[in-house]
Amino acid sequence: MTTIDDVDLFGEAFGGFRSVGVARRRHSAVLTVLALLAAAGVVGAGFVWARDNARGPVVEHVDARTLLPVFATAQGVDDVVDPAEIGRLLVDRSSTRFLAETESGRHYAAVSTTGELCLLTLPPGDLAELGCVSSVTGAQLASGDVWLAAEGGPAPAADDGWREAGPNLWVRG
Repeated sequence: MTTIDDVDLFGEAFGGFRSVGVARRRHSAVLTVLALLAAAGVVGAGFVWARDNARGPVVEHVDARTLLPVFATAQGVDDVVDPAEIGRLLVDRSSTRFLAETESGRHYAAVSTTGELCLLTLPPGDLAELGCVSSVTGAQLASGDVWLAAEGGPAPAADDGWREAGPNLWVRG
């Protein structure tokens, strides 16, 4: 008859495991370096992709002088603005074209020295105001009671009091 003293319970229960002191096989350092480089490349490509896609669609800039029919005519006497009125505003003085006169002043289409489409307003007895936008098809500018839209740009709603005052030009009031 077998007794508990005759059976090695621990030996039978844990006999199939290898000893803790057995050395494990090490991975090559080259494989570790390659894996880290591959991971860094994937992360870097993700950042580049996110940056490029965050910019939105690419918009093609055009010569601002092609956006309004008023620029197709030569600068006349009414189109010239006194340099003292423009001051230090970055406007190509040869580009100014008279658009309209309203209660808020005289309004001119212009091109900035950096090539943007601009709306120049000369209020009576006050400093000149300049608003510019990127030179793209459909660009629009609004300043008080004047709305200027480049070729292909939207017209303001007549319900809001706007009326057409010329090609690509609307006034309110």
